[in-house]
Amino acid sequence: MKRKSLILAGITALMVGLVSCNSGNNEGEIDFGNDGKPVFRNVSLTFSHVITGTDNTYLTELVNEFNKEYQGQIVVRAASSQPADLYGNLPLTTANNRNADVMLMHAERVLQFAAQEDSDGTSRYFRELDDIMELAQVTLNPEDFPSGVWDNMRYNDEQYGIPFDMHMAGIYVNTSMLNELGFNEVPTTREGIIEAAQAAIAAGHKGFQIANGYPDTYFYINAFFNYGGKQIITEEDEDFDPDQTLTDGTLLEYQPGCYYNDATYKAANSLRELLWDDATKISDVNLATDAGINEFRQGNSLFTCDGIWLLNDVANSAKQNNFEMDVIPMSTLFNSADNPDYTGQNYTNGHIFVMPKHTLGGDTVARQQASMVFIQWMLEHSQDWAESGKIPAYGPARETDEYKALPYLDGFGEIDNFVAMQANRYTYSAFSPSQQTTTMVLNAQSRPTDQELEEWVKQYYDEGIALIKSDMSGGTSN
Repeated sequence: MKRKSLILAGITALMVGLVSCNSGNNEGEIDFGNDGKPVFRNVSLTFSHVITGTDNTYLTELVNEFNKEYQGQIVVRAASSQPADLYGNLPLTTANNRNADVMLMHAERVLQFAAQEDSDGTSRYFRELDDIMELAQVTLNPEDFPSGVWDNMRYNDEQYGIPFDMHMAGIYVNTSMLNELGFNEVPTTREGIIEAAQAAIAAGHKGFQIANGYPDTYFYINAFFNYGGKQIITEEDEDFDPDQTLTDGTLLEYQPGCYYNDATYKAANSLRELLWDDATKISDVNLATDAGINEFRQGNSLFTCDGIWLLNDVANSAKQNNFEMDVIPMSTLFNSADNPDYTGQNYTNGHIFVMPKHTLGGDTVARQQASMVFIQWMLEHSQDWAESGKIPAYGPARETDEYKALPYLDGFGEIDNFVAMQANRYTYSAFSPSQQTTTMVLNAQSRPTDQELEEWVKQYYDEGIALIKSDMSGGTSN
């Protein structure tokens, strides 16, 4: 798949003069000054993204600012989609040349699509970005991004995605209640959380309400990483099954890591202890979605876990209900004296810029380079995006006074401890079913037995195997 999507010599020849680029109903031009930098005139771009709700207001403001700054040069027209629609329709929009010039998607989905090859050996869906960055004179230093986040967007030594942000779950703490209970510092271990939560329950409050539904996914993934888990395994790993093949005998060289270090079982058991076992119980059971965060907002619960994207709403609720709050990393729940595999890692998803092939307006030089200029501008202004409750992936944005003035964001974890999905086409298919093990624990009407936990691990291992087989046979998991 190591093939250049742009031929540098051929493109450079266009730089001697004006290039007029017809792009469907939109016409745009690109010129190159004496310094070799591109100058755009009336280039119209489409931008499809998965940002919805209040967050879309922040993103729209950023796009509008870009359009003002580049008036007469580049105009970006943005459209929001539900993630399931964007990813589910991508094969069809690609086949019918209906893709946007720029897309903002979730990190775990990028390589799932980028690694699928077309008949010419290049990616079927996304452009390789290295050459486009060079020609557009966009310089991005990989060292300005967390290594795992940047590197996970590379495949076959090509860059397919540019990280925009990182978003994760954290533990929200009612520090006013904590102090009233006699605790002077926020806990830094699982034992400390349990002690404080049980003290809150004894005093008539809620301890640590863990609700069904989102973000149980983040509970599972953070537990998985902090119990020594590995999402994808290969022939080098002990639990690899050499008998897993397609019908034609092709070996499944990548397989789910459900059994690796028993991390999936340990994650499910960790949640079982917090819900059902008297010595460690800190939460009511069978809570409806959002019950945990709603109790916290009202000042009734000492802890809850939820996403960074709710930070602004939660902070406003704390102010309205007259209590102080703080945030600690999700990994704290697994920092236990009896867990030798604890890493302190905090799983981060993120939004990633990609440039799809087969665009609605036409695959022109002007549009490609203007797209890269837009992406760079968004990175350089991502400290403004952080106001929506996200952490910029771009390091210089995190060094700005504007970002440093934002409260609570540092509480979600150290930048170097953020870890993303493994960089592999099959990671999402292999790993996503196993997240249901903790969902089963949350939905249980009585304490799950050890046998039930083991059966759930096996069930979701089998589902992961089935999804990988489907992907290898030409399907794509939505």
